[in-house]
Amino acid sequence: MTIDKAAGWLALIAILGGISRIGMTPSSYIWGGDSDQELICAFIANILMVIGTFGIYLKQIKESGKFGFISFLILELGLILVTCTVWSSMLHVDPWEWGIVKTMEITTGMLGLILFPIAGLKARVLPKWPCILMIAMLFVGPIPMLEKWVALLWGLSYIGMGYAVWSTRNRSSHSWH
Repeated sequence: MTIDKAAGWLALIAILGGISRIGMTPSSYIWGGDSDQELICAFIANILMVIGTFGIYLKQIKESGKFGFISFLILELGLILVTCTVWSSMLHVDPWEWGIVKTMEITTGMLGLILFPIAGLKARVLPKWPCILMIAMLFVGPIPMLEKWVALLWGLSYIGMGYAVWSTRNRSSHSWH
């Protein structure tokens, strides 16, 4: 199996992660924030996104360089720590009791969600819109009445990046620009 084919199949997992992430938005409106339904969607999305991000990164590994690798590592660490804090919320343990871990989760999560799409824009392999959408969602979160839409935007950005990689898994040319 070639790297492009492996990246494509991992990107399919990213698409599934994006779909699960989108499920958080209606769950939070129907059952409330941090409901069991929303947390299950978040937990599944996080696990799938941790795996699927490998495919998105592999597709642009050469073009993204060291900056892309560092942003990938930061995003992966952030996603793993988010998964841990979601799991603790599912167990009804306050993640803030984790102290430094919660601080690291917020820091790496925000940094990864800013740096990874910037690396994607610089690499010019993926379409621009999912990268821009991922950055934009960080500015939507603090706006009252729109904070529940962050999961929808995040999911759409992963679906967009994942589809771009998955749909080109059998082609040698992989630039969207």
